[in-house]
Amino acid sequence: MAYLYEHCADCRRLLGNEWKEVHKWLDAPYKEYGQSHRCHRHHAEGIEEVRKMWGDEAAMAAQIHIIVDCWGIPSQANYESGQVNVNGFTPESTETDVALLLSDLRIGGEHAVKAHLQSKGIETR
Repeated sequence: MAYLYEHCADCRRLLGNEWKEVHKWLDAPYKEYGQSHRCHRHHAEGIEEVRKMWGDEAAMAAQIHIIVDCWGIPSQANYESGQVNVNGFTPESTETDVALLLSDLRIGGEHAVKAHLQSKGIETR
């Protein structure tokens, strides 16, 4: 799990903006749920909520945050079905996935990330 300043630094480097409000919103359930907070907002549907509140670039910031924390972008259903664990990881998750997904996001944007996830059998919207 990355700290707030690390999430902000990642977004500043990749997007030119820290998007602190996005990171705070994604991690707000931590106070109530502890480590199991991720199932509440660290998923594809959480990214769409961010998009509705702050727009497309903020949604990219949410993707970066979730990729760094979960080593991928799970769906809400992935948590509910047990396809990912409480940390949002699949048994196949690796740090290499993080580098590839962030590279895909930087180069090809959101569509490249979705294609990569689908190639690994992870549902996306």
